Amino acid sequence: MRFLVLLLLLVAAACGGPRSDEKPQSAPEPEALSFSGQSLFARTPDSLAAAKSDSLISAIRSKADLTEEDYISIGRSLAGIGQFRKAVENYAEGLSKFPDSYKLLRHRGHRYINLRQLEPAIADLTRAEQLIASEPPVYETDAAGKPGASYQHQIWYHIGVYHFLKRDYTKAAEAFEKSFATAYTGGDMAGASDWLYNCYMRAGNKDKAATVARPFTTDYDIENKDYPYFRRLLLFNNQIKPTDLVDENKPIGEMSLYDVTKLYGLANYYLYQGDTTHARTLYNKILESSEWAGFAYASAELDAP
Repeated sequence: MRFLVLLLLLVAAACGGPRSDEKPQSAPEPEALSFSGQSLFARTPDSLAAAKSDSLISAIRSKADLTEEDYISIGRSLAGIGQFRKAVENYAEGLSKFPDSYKLLRHRGHRYINLRQLEPAIADLTRAEQLIASEPPVYETDAAGKPGASYQHQIWYHIGVYHFLKRDYTKAAEAFEKSFATAYTGGDMAGASDWLYNCYMRAGNKDKAATVARPFTTDYDIENKDYPYFRRLLLFNNQIKPTDLVDENKPIGEMSLYDVTKLYGLANYYLYQGDTTHARTLYNKILESSEWAGFAYASAELDAP
């Protein structure tokens, strides 16, 4: 019996002990650092989405020579599964072949903002604006080839976001004014107008802010009536009540990116009403979400303290 016990212990030790050739698993690297220095980690993508992304990228990479649009498609696919650093690397590769591509610069600038790398972002976006300044409207397309916003609109929009995050509301307003002027759909107009409203309010220009919000009513012509920026403007224009925008008591883990974006608008609403305590509570709630790549989260990082 004693021999049998000893044998079992030896077997257990051999099976359960660490092998000398096994490498310890390293902790995952953060995708980015927040403005306060906190690590921001990429979410594990849905297996189906990851497989679809890998398949698409492999198919594109199998080509003999990649185009600007190929690099854009790869970057979009990587960003879609939260791989923003890899998306930036992809755009850098594309720019080594197409150094004067305002398209690649616009997209890389956007992803730099997601990663909280603001100075590289504005360098890319400023260069993109210079390259496209004399061009007629050039429209982006989605994965299905459907036309979207113009590159001019998107470049100015993200320049505006940069200045908003830098807390220079005058320059941010100037950029969003140009973004609005190059918007051609209700959604694009709502997006630029919402940020413009917030710039004017934070700069203390309530009259201008009211003028921006005034056209946005419940019968406004927009493709998606639940678009967060549109809904936020309805609140700012007193067309809906705070409870109509978003349920602020909903658990943050159950909130979608749309919900978090609306929640930031609600926090700003209370801030402009003078209820800074309520506003700060909501800013901090946003920081408990996993939607750190959104501009609402990035902005809340700066507003919460």
